[in-house]
Amino acid sequence: MGIRKKIMIGFLSLAALLFFAGMVSLVELLRLSKTTQILLDSSTRNIELSRQMLDAVQDQNTALLQMVVLGRNEFDSLYLSGKQKFDHALAQATVTVKDLSELDSVYNARMRYNEVVSAQLGTYRKDDMDWFVNIYKTSYYELTTAIKNYMISSQSSLGTRASQLEGNAYRATSPGIITLGVAILIVLMFFFLIDLYYIRPVLKITKGLEDYLSLKIPFNVKMEGKDEVFKLKELIESLILVVKNKKAE
Repeated sequence: MGIRKKIMIGFLSLAALLFFAGMVSLVELLRLSKTTQILLDSSTRNIELSRQMLDAVQDQNTALLQMVVLGRNEFDSLYLSGKQKFDHALAQATVTVKDLSELDSVYNARMRYNEVVSAQLGTYRKDDMDWFVNIYKTSYYELTTAIKNYMISSQSSLGTRASQLEGNAYRATSPGIITLGVAILIVLMFFFLIDLYYIRPVLKITKGLEDYLSLKIPFNVKMEGKDEVFKLKELIESLILVVKNKKAE
């Protein structure tokens, strides 16, 4: 195999290795980007749904306060609208969340809240304000606290998932780092082989030829192989032999 072909194969092998590592890193980075986007979208969605639930509960709270203060049910539509908004947001959260147990506290608080309101809704007595302050407010605070805890838990899970993303990022960069180390090793080996099989033999041929021309020392360079460098040595030996034979004639 000739020098050109050997060097070409060496560089092509190195290029193929780097290309393969680059493709692996690209695939891992794309996967990491997709996972990160899904994580951010999920977190943003949970925060938005929590905000919608809090707004819906606040609408119901405002409607009930108006009904208690005024003693009329003309704000029933506002209460029902808030209830529908809450139920819709909770249903969306049920679809979005992976572990439904995260919503257990919200479900339970919502059930207690509905029971308290349903028992009082439609009756307007003088003790309505006492009910609102001493009974209703307790269930209201429990529900809003459960929603806020759900929002906080969503953010806490974001930290755990961020650690997972850090591991994914490490896996994405590892092939590139490993390949860089292997590439450096291959380059060093490539340099050593070129120096051993080509540069040193050429230097030996040059030194032997210089000694023959200047000092008349017989050209006797020991080499192994059948490549272009070895052929060059043989051609020089043949040329020297031709010159000697012409001089002998």
